[in-house]
Amino acid sequence: MADETGKAPAGPSGGQEGEIDDMLSHLELNDDELDDVVVGVEAAKEFQKSARWLAIGKVQTIRSFSAEALFEKMKSIWNLAKDPSCREVGENLFIFQMHCLADWKKVVHQGPWTFRGWGLLIEDYDGLGDPAEVVFGGMHVWAQIHGIPELYRKQVVVDDLARRIGNVKEVQMFPKLFFEGNYVRIRVRVQVSKPLPRFVSLTLPEGRKRLAVKYEKVPFFCKRCGLIGHDHEECGDRVWEDKQLQYGSWMLATRRANQSTVANRPFGGRTGSRGGWSGRAIVNGGSARKRTSEDASLDEEDDQTKDTASSPLKPVPTDELPETDIDESRNGARKQLDMSETDTEEVIEQMDTGVEGGLNITPRPPPAYVNNKDKKQRKENDLGKNLASSAASLEEDRRA
Repeated sequence: MADETGKAPAGPSGGQEGEIDDMLSHLELNDDELDDVVVGVEAAKEFQKSARWLAIGKVQTIRSFSAEALFEKMKSIWNLAKDPSCREVGENLFIFQMHCLADWKKVVHQGPWTFRGWGLLIEDYDGLGDPAEVVFGGMHVWAQIHGIPELYRKQVVVDDLARRIGNVKEVQMFPKLFFEGNYVRIRVRVQVSKPLPRFVSLTLPEGRKRLAVKYEKVPFFCKRCGLIGHDHEECGDRVWEDKQLQYGSWMLATRRANQSTVANRPFGGRTGSRGGWSGRAIVNGGSARKRTSEDASLDEEDDQTKDTASSPLKPVPTDELPETDIDESRNGARKQLDMSETDTEEVIEQMDTGVEGGLNITPRPPPAYVNNKDKKQRKENDLGKNLASSAASLEEDRRA
C-alpha cells in the first residue's frame, strides 16, 4: 500500500540483503515465518550439477522489446544441440539454461550476438547471486588492425596493439582476406561502458603511425559518443551536425567482392563472355561482330560445299537421277503396291464384318467403369444367390 506521499514502502523486492536486515530489525516474525526449509548437502550438490550450464544476459538497448521474440530469435541463431530453457528474471534480464558443455561454451564464449541490431551481453552465472547485481562488463567482437608495416608485423607487436582495444581472446596474423585492406584479425572483449577504439598508435624509429581499427558485425553504436547501445539521435539533446559526429560507418569493415576465381580463369570460352571480355572471338582470333552470308561467301557453292547426301526420308529430284535409276525406282514402287487376290482375301478374313456387310475395323470399347460401391453390392448379391441355391439343394436332399 502506498503511503501519504504516494510512494510504496521499501521492501525486499530488490533482493538486497541490507534492506532485508533493516526490515528484520524492527519486525516481529511469527512461528510460521520461522519454520525453515532445510536443503541437505547431497541435494545441494545435485542442484549445483544442474546449474553448471547457466548463463545470464541482457540486451544493450534502452528500447522495449518482447522477451518471447528474443528467445525465439536466439534459439534460431545459436542452433544448439538441445534447445535451451529461457526465463525472464527482471527488466531486460534473462537466464539461459543450457544442457551440455558445448552449447554453454558457444553461448558464453562465442559471438558477438545481436538481436535486431542491438548487442546481447552474456555472462556466466552460478545460480546463487542476485541476477540484478550481475555486472555485464563487455562483449566479444572481431576487430581488424590495418596498415601494420610488414617489418613490424610480428606476434609480440600485434599482441600489444590488440590489448589497447580490449582483452585479447585470439589473434590471426595472416587471415583470409574476406574484407578489404591489409590487416590482422583479432578477437577481443570490448568494454561497453567505453567508446569503441578507432585507432591504435605504433611508435617506430621511423616515426609514429596511427593504425585504423575496423570492426566486423558490431552492434549499433552512437556516432557521437561511440558507445554501444544507442544511436546519435538518442544521445544528449539528439541534435548533432555532421561535423560533430566523431564516429561513423567508416569504422566498419567492408567485405570484398568475390574476385578470387576471376584472376585464375583463362581468357576465352564461356568464361570470357562476362566482365568485358570478348568470349569466343578471343579464342578463334576473329571479330565478335556477326557476319553476313556475303562476308562468309555462302552464296558461292563449289564441289566441296554442295549437298550430295541422300536418305530414304529425303527424296532425290528425278532430274538429277540417271534414266536407269528412275526405271528401277518405279518398278520397285509397283512391286510394293501390287497385291494379289489371295493376299487381299486373307486381310479381309482377319477383319470383322459389320452388320450391313461393311468392314468394321474399330476396336472394341473398353469395359464400363464400376465404382467400388457397385462392386461390393454385386459381390453381396452373388453371395446371397449362392447361399440361397445351396440352402435349396440341402432342403431337396433332406426331403429325398
